[in-house]
Amino acid sequence: MIEYIIIAILQGLFEWLPISSSGQVMMISINFFGIPPEKAFSLSIWVHLGTAIAVLIKLRKDYVQIIKSIIPRKFEVDENDVKKRNWLICATIGTAITAIPLYLLFKFVIIEGFDATQGDVLTLVISGLLIVTGIVLLIFRRKFGKKNIKTVSDRELIKDSSISGLIQGIAILPGISRSGFTVSTILFEKYDQDQSLKLSFLMSVPVVLASIGMDIIFGEGSVFGTIDIFTILIITAISFIVGYLSMELLLKIAQKINFSYFCILYGVLSFVIIVPFMLF
Repeated sequence: MIEYIIIAILQGLFEWLPISSSGQVMMISINFFGIPPEKAFSLSIWVHLGTAIAVLIKLRKDYVQIIKSIIPRKFEVDENDVKKRNWLICATIGTAITAIPLYLLFKFVIIEGFDATQGDVLTLVISGLLIVTGIVLLIFRRKFGKKNIKTVSDRELIKDSSISGLIQGIAILPGISRSGFTVSTILFEKYDQDQSLKLSFLMSVPVVLASIGMDIIFGEGSVFGTIDIFTILIITAISFIVGYLSMELLLKIAQKINFSYFCILYGVLSFVIIVPFMLF
């Protein structure tokens, strides 16, 4: 139980930093706690449930208005709520297009393609993706404009949200930071910083729920085969509490500190440490 509690605490902290919490969870699970790669991948998906609930509660007013906008005749909603709804719909569809094949690729080709003892190989794959995350953050960190969801046309909104969703789907791969990639994409589309961050986290909840559904359907609920329901409830509660309490502080830190160098250095160090052992 202790190892799962530690992982849940780390998820609650890492989720708000652009360093791929799923990648960190997988590497720590495999290399420090000896958890098999397939189970670690499933765990990295399920442990997001707690932080997704934290986002849902933190942005509850936005979600309530978005839900009301589905049946506008019964509720009073404004055009901004309708645009947020349309953004989430298009972004979620875009995410599914890229996330489903990449999930299947990672699970059935990369993970199952290696023997369960080949944790070092999987760690190198995740480290390589972390380097990619660092490069993306380095290139797109300061590329932003003044666009706002209130002022863009419906056609432009559909285009921007669909592209953001397609990019978000890539983050199903551990090592690719979901927040880092989506915020960078929305900034690159010339939205202002506050809007980019908020849209990114609004997009995250449907994706987390869909990822869990994916793991149940395609992964045959593998996490349930090795972790009892009580443990799942515990890690969800812990990641929620830690995530909710640390969200505002760590998001401010993430905006002030350039984590691109951390991702690149972390990834390179993993190669420097692991490759010699694999060769000799």
